[in-house]
Amino acid sequence: MLWGLFFIIALFFPTRALAEGEFITNYDVDYRVRSNGLTRARMNVELVNKLSNIYASEFTLSIGSTNLTDIRLETVSGPVEPKIVLGSKTTNITVVFPEKILGKDKSQKFTLEFTTSDFSRRLGNVREISIPKLAKSESLSSYRLTLAVPAAFGPAATLTPAPAGQTAADGQTIYRFDSEDLYQTGISATFGREQWYDFSFDYYLTNQNFYPVNTEIALPPDTAWQQVLYETIEPRPANLRADADGNWLAAYRLPAGSELKVTATGSATLFLEPRADYPWGINDRINYRQPQKYWEADQPRIKDLAATLTAPRQIYDYVVNNLIYDYGRLDSAPARLGAANALDNQNSALCMEFTDLFIALSRAGGIPARAVNGYAYTDNSSLRPLSLKQDVLHAWPEYYDESRQLWRPVDPTWGNTTGGVDYFEQTDLNHFAFVILGADSSYPIPAGAYKTDSQPAKNVRVTFGHSLVPNPAVELAIDLPKESLAGVGLNGKILVKNSGNAALYQIPINLDSERNHLNFQIAALPPMASTEINFSLPITSWNSRFTETLTVSTDLTTASRQLTVSPAYRLIFGNQPFRLALFSFAALLVLKLIHARLVKAKPVA
Repeated sequence: MLWGLFFIIALFFPTRALAEGEFITNYDVDYRVRSNGLTRARMNVELVNKLSNIYASEFTLSIGSTNLTDIRLETVSGPVEPKIVLGSKTTNITVVFPEKILGKDKSQKFTLEFTTSDFSRRLGNVREISIPKLAKSESLSSYRLTLAVPAAFGPAATLTPAPAGQTAADGQTIYRFDSEDLYQTGISATFGREQWYDFSFDYYLTNQNFYPVNTEIALPPDTAWQQVLYETIEPRPANLRADADGNWLAAYRLPAGSELKVTATGSATLFLEPRADYPWGINDRINYRQPQKYWEADQPRIKDLAATLTAPRQIYDYVVNNLIYDYGRLDSAPARLGAANALDNQNSALCMEFTDLFIALSRAGGIPARAVNGYAYTDNSSLRPLSLKQDVLHAWPEYYDESRQLWRPVDPTWGNTTGGVDYFEQTDLNHFAFVILGADSSYPIPAGAYKTDSQPAKNVRVTFGHSLVPNPAVELAIDLPKESLAGVGLNGKILVKNSGNAALYQIPINLDSERNHLNFQIAALPPMASTEINFSLPITSWNSRFTETLTVSTDLTTASRQLTVSPAYRLIFGNQPFRLALFSFAALLVLKLIHARLVKAKPVA
């Protein structure tokens, strides 16, 4: 991937230093992506004198890639040997001009060509192309860019910014971009609308207490942008529930002094467009605008700054342009600084600080925001770094788009470290959410963070894989009392269990009999989760005697239970225990009456 084109002009003048405005530069750049993923770049550069008594002796381009091959450099005088300096993240290429060209409007021209594997990459089911934005300078006069990709890639699923023109020739699709668009954002293109991941997670739980405890682990959930299907969860949890943020929490009971390893396997499908079958809206039970630990939205400095940033895009741009990623902090277990400390330590940020500052500024400005922790695929950790290398964990924020009523993920960390690739308008298919943090800035913790000292450090395994087929399945049952009496009414329960591998949403539950028809709806039911619905049926006639069938149904299955109702007088006359009790009471009453008459009839001495 091209990290950025930062142009450094090395100029010489006999009497004084030269300002940047004494030259103008023109660029004509062509990228041609091959079917094998390699890209051939050709850059035609012109450096024009604005004054008559200066000249340029050399020119350096700093390209954010260390994977350049077949580098060729040519001036108007013919091929020249470039000076190449390889850095940790960049390759600096310098051309030394063989001739000194003086005179106003005179120019030096050269052509640089190279091949790289960083512009385009095949990621599982998806092809991605990323070219960062142009570093605009006063000396830049014109910048023309074309991007050619094989027609076999098909139409672009996403392409930012919109090209100024598009043509087809020689089995390629050719896009042309205007320089003004490239000042604001780099080129980001995706071919393929879904990405598939296979996963296996290990959770290590321990209870060092002298009494049993109940605990929960967070399993990666569905979101508007992903569907998670589970093959196995061993051992199976006692239950699984969805919290207010949409996290899936599996419950376990640990005996005193015990340890437990839980392994979850399955697949996740990530989407470029939000799912139609997932409820998008915001949960009104959570205040996504309030301050929290690490999100100090009520701090005066953050409030004052938020007042100048009135839209999520402005907040994103501020965080991207003002924080600096500190790769050195990855060498140790980094402490989370939070938003306020991130402002005081802008040169030492990790993805946690980029995320926390975005959320704090958003909440201070009245924009609902929350955090996501999860897996992020990267093939170049210098350009797309992670905060925990061992388990490829990453953090990014989301803000709530009121117009679409949708949580929108963005990634200011990678927007910063890639030199300007736009991770605001469209993230990508590399961000696999493990947990969502909105109600609490620290809980739940994601897969990969459930560790013990004696267990392996790497507990998360994610690979490009295949798409599992959703297998929806519901088990229903009706729980009724053993005997129901007329005139008393009936209280029962509908037992619902999701025994499939996918979560179910907006599940209609219908309860029908000859006399009653009730309708219910379950908002969400994760896989392996169970829930209960309480219901009441009125039975008004006290002397009724009848038997009927209760049927509970969903779109997937049905279950039935026979209901027998007896008249209320059976409570006294028709029930063996009550008859025995009544007989005993009557016998005792008769004995008391006899005893009283005998006492009354006894003569007094």
